[in-house]
Amino acid sequence: MTREELRYFSTAEGRALMVAVRTAQGDDLAILDQLRKQFPPEYCRAGLSLKKLRDRGASKFAHAGEMVFDREALEQASGDMIASYRSRRYEGIGLVGDICCGIGGDAIALARVGDVISIDRNPDRVRMTKWNVSVYGASDRHEAVAADAEAWLPGVDALFLDPGRRVGTRRVFRLGDYSPRVEIKRLLSVSGNVGIKVAPGIPYDELPADCETEFISESGSCKEAVLWFGELRTSALRRATILPAGVSLTYVPVEPAEVKRPGEFLYEPDRAVIRAHLIDQLAEDLRAWKLEAEVAYLSSDTAVETPFAKRHRILEVFPFGLKRLQAYLSAEGVGRLDIKKRRFPMTPEVLRTKLKLDGDAHASIVLTRVQNRPTVLVCEVNRPE
Repeated sequence: MTREELRYFSTAEGRALMVAVRTAQGDDLAILDQLRKQFPPEYCRAGLSLKKLRDRGASKFAHAGEMVFDREALEQASGDMIASYRSRRYEGIGLVGDICCGIGGDAIALARVGDVISIDRNPDRVRMTKWNVSVYGASDRHEAVAADAEAWLPGVDALFLDPGRRVGTRRVFRLGDYSPRVEIKRLLSVSGNVGIKVAPGIPYDELPADCETEFISESGSCKEAVLWFGELRTSALRRATILPAGVSLTYVPVEPAEVKRPGEFLYEPDRAVIRAHLIDQLAEDLRAWKLEAEVAYLSSDTAVETPFAKRHRILEVFPFGLKRLQAYLSAEGVGRLDIKKRRFPMTPEVLRTKLKLDGDAHASIVLTRVQNRPTVLVCEVNRPE
């Protein structure tokens, strides 16, 4: 969003245009025709785009309907839940440098716990950050400047860096490929207290030895990882955090979990637990075992409540074969089938095209490997909570 567009949408006429966008009916062309009869044509398309971005942003931000975005920055932005959780580490630490601020998702949360200076090399995003921080009523603890982080970093008590993790349309995972490049020694020369948001798929050989790595899952999806240094670091080497529950599983040395055949229950660990390599810790906590050494499923004969995994009751187990599976589904009259898989050669989409589903029953299957053989686990259908 350009400076001129931001200025316009801050005026009474611009706010009236956004009200008109929200109430207009029809497809995009019809809406634009309606708007252009009342408002400057050059701002009507921008208003329609902003309305769509606000609708998408509602899943991340409580005040998305008043905020400003661009598409790329919204996709990368941390939403209220994760940003608020992370900001707690900065409470009482002093002035925080919010580097590569984007549209201000982190600045909003950080300004609630201390003073913040945001920088971004894109002046339009700096202006969007100021707007969005103002929406949340935190402008008195926040300032923002346009600057290239590769050339200048502010003198602060702590840093939070959220670098770009795309080259064109391609996602990148190595720290040297981010924009700006993640140069840990340089960051630590400004402050020993540094948090760096990285892709949850970061290769393990990229993880520094002298930091805590936290993988954060929100509503069942592993959204990001953070490298914590200095006073921001806890004693944990690795941590899997589950939101909105706000609970963490941390690394402790344990013996590798035993490998056995399926028991009464299957546990499907959260992706954050998997990415943090904490399957063995979870197995010990659940009194569970692995089905295969390299497969991230656990099993147990005990039903244990845990925020770190989904539990499924196992009804049947048999070796995978299309004929065998089809015979089971036909005998049970299955017309609706949920399919999960790990370390299985066929995707659920491809398998579904090979099956005939005809009936009123609803079934759930997990495709995985047991004793190095492709195996079907028929599980009780989990009802929505």
